[in-house]
Amino acid sequence: MKALSNCLRLLAIAVAIVTFGSCSDENDYYWSPLIGDWVLVADEYGPVDTDQNIFSFYGDGSGQYVDYDNWGQSYTYNIYWDTDGTALYISFADGQDWMYLWAVNGNNLYLTDVDTGSQLVFAMY
Repeated sequence: MKALSNCLRLLAIAVAIVTFGSCSDENDYYWSPLIGDWVLVADEYGPVDTDQNIFSFYGDGSGQYVDYDNWGQSYTYNIYWDTDGTALYISFADGQDWMYLWAVNGNNLYLTDVDTGSQLVFAMY
């Protein structure tokens, strides 16, 4: 009986170590409301219903951006993203960096371009 009690005690300690030891601030993306797929539904000109750009934000800080040219051809770009408060930083492999102010309200993501002030509205996809 005493041996069983010691085994249970060791098991409880092991579970506690694994549970509390895995908590880390290294992966803040995991808790972000940005994680998911977002499709463009409106820009500064009004509703967008064709060739809708898509942002995919993954929990590890990576993602994809789908863009369309004037002929409807889609292009997919790998991105890296990070937030600092309401600032969203998006980096592309070619060296482009975009910065937006962001807010999520319900199923909508609002991105305001810091350089131009134009607002984009995305919906959870």
